[in-house]
Amino acid sequence: MSQREHPGRTSVPGATGRGYLLSARHTSPRTRAAVRSRAVAIAPVIAITLVGAALRLASFGRVGPNPFYDAAVRSMTLSWHNLFYGAFEPGGQVSTDKIPVDLWLQVASVKLFGFSGVATRVPEVAAGILAIPLLYDLVRRLFGRAAGLGAAATLAVLPTAILTAHSDTMDSVMMVLDVLCAWLIVVGARSRRAWPVVAAGAVLGLAFEVKLFQALIAAPALALLALVALDLPRWRKVAALAGAGAAFVAVSLSWIVAASTTPLSGRPWPIGSTDGTIWSVVFGFNGIDRLRGSASPAALKLDPPGALRFFRAGGHDYAATVGTTLLAALLLGAVALAAVAASRAGGRSARPQRLTVAGAAFFGTWLLSGAALLSHMQRFQPRYLEAVTPAIAAVVGVGVARIAGQGGRLGAAALAVCGAALAVAGALLAGPPTWAIAVALAGAGACAVLAVAPGARRARARAVIAFGLVATLAVPTASAVTVARQHRSDAGLPSRLSAAQVASLSRFLIARQHGARYELVSPTVARAAPLIVHDGRPVLMLTSLDGRPLVGPDRLARLVAAGEVRYAMLGSGGGAPVLRWAKAHAHDVSAAAGLPRGQLYRLSSSTTTR
Repeated sequence: MSQREHPGRTSVPGATGRGYLLSARHTSPRTRAAVRSRAVAIAPVIAITLVGAALRLASFGRVGPNPFYDAAVRSMTLSWHNLFYGAFEPGGQVSTDKIPVDLWLQVASVKLFGFSGVATRVPEVAAGILAIPLLYDLVRRLFGRAAGLGAAATLAVLPTAILTAHSDTMDSVMMVLDVLCAWLIVVGARSRRAWPVVAAGAVLGLAFEVKLFQALIAAPALALLALVALDLPRWRKVAALAGAGAAFVAVSLSWIVAASTTPLSGRPWPIGSTDGTIWSVVFGFNGIDRLRGSASPAALKLDPPGALRFFRAGGHDYAATVGTTLLAALLLGAVALAAVAASRAGGRSARPQRLTVAGAAFFGTWLLSGAALLSHMQRFQPRYLEAVTPAIAAVVGVGVARIAGQGGRLGAAALAVCGAALAVAGALLAGPPTWAIAVALAGAGACAVLAVAPGARRARARAVIAFGLVATLAVPTASAVTVARQHRSDAGLPSRLSAAQVASLSRFLIARQHGARYELVSPTVARAAPLIVHDGRPVLMLTSLDGRPLVGPDRLARLVAAGEVRYAMLGSGGGAPVLRWAKAHAHDVSAAAGLPRGQLYRLSSSTTTR
């Protein structure tokens, strides 16, 4: 073809550099304007994501370790058997209480970066950062760009999300998968295609494999989103939903079925299982027991369940990490709904689009049902809040954008009142620094000024959204900075021994193994975890959770007599027969290992009196 047939293209045959320059020089003004517009649109998202990344990565290397999952990751790097089953200790006697999908990501990270506490947390912090732009795009598709930016900004500075991203638990990965599931449903609804909805079912199944039933807290809201958003003929809609359900079941049960087909004697005993089966630990320990189980009196005193759980300053400091933002979501969501209802009643707004209604139902259901369930759980950990943090952030962003855009001057005034109320509530609940209260009140004051100042409606709405977010997020941001500076996490079981004590214990044991199969005997996983992380050698577990015996006295006696295990870390409690045998055949050698008395014992076949 001749060049005349392509008047918009200028090229030189055989030239790469000059041809490209000529092409770029003759790019149409419309194309250049589109590129600039896209850059302007994406710049705030990038900036917000960078802020969220900075808060999550600040002091990241100083976050304390979690010996429980770190021990599992160390063990899983040592053999394919351990990797597949999620073995807790290198000998593959016991496995973790979760499906090991998330731990596989951590294993990949430590293979890439080397084993360290930082490497084990890389997948979690990456998921926490990735969720920010993904939530933006989800909310943008449903409510517009301003609401998406507000949701992303809220998630970026939400203190409890930063707390969890610092941890090597599975919650941040689960959270981003829940958001991805909703995003796929919306993509399918907008394109009127069924395959993204089926893919969403598969992603939800993957989220279940990451954190089991916690991932399904969003499931009712996701089902509602699909039912309302999909504008398809009835048979195609039913087929899409059935396909999503089938994909969820297939993916969620894939590892459970595959791992359960192997002989019971050939796989580790899952920690928390009552009969050694994977079904027991998944549906019993992590399912029914979580609903009907009660926390200890000490835990209930520290963290009493109830409607006000997340607004208390004591205990886990929920008021600072989530309470102020949750209160903002509830207040702004209610005001936005009232504003929309009043506008429609007055005939000032058109009928909302199908996707907008679906999005409001989705985030509202997710927020209210999730917060209600989590606030009344007896056995609760702060990291469980990741099951609802995207809903909190989305409702804040949508609420601010809807209030500002719906009522003009009245919307600005409403945001001024809401911002001032949230600033006062934040001061009472979270006790933030003075600058945070001052910034919040300044944002509210700016909204009040805009309510009476002259100007174009669209420009006013944009400014009101910006200042409304400042008023809403100033106090949570201050709490987020505190979480980052203090390198806090919610990483589970702390180590009973200091790093120096673990190193001293390791030197003592390595010098005295003499070909022993097990480095030592441990009554619980908590005692053994730091040594497994340090040495990566097999440890014989005597009991699982709640003192359930894994090894009998006769077997332990045979192992000791054969020289396959020489030392034991024994606690003061425990009435299992194997523990009584161990204590009767043990001699305290703690001082020689550099540990406090009553920590380490030398086992022998003959009865020892102590």
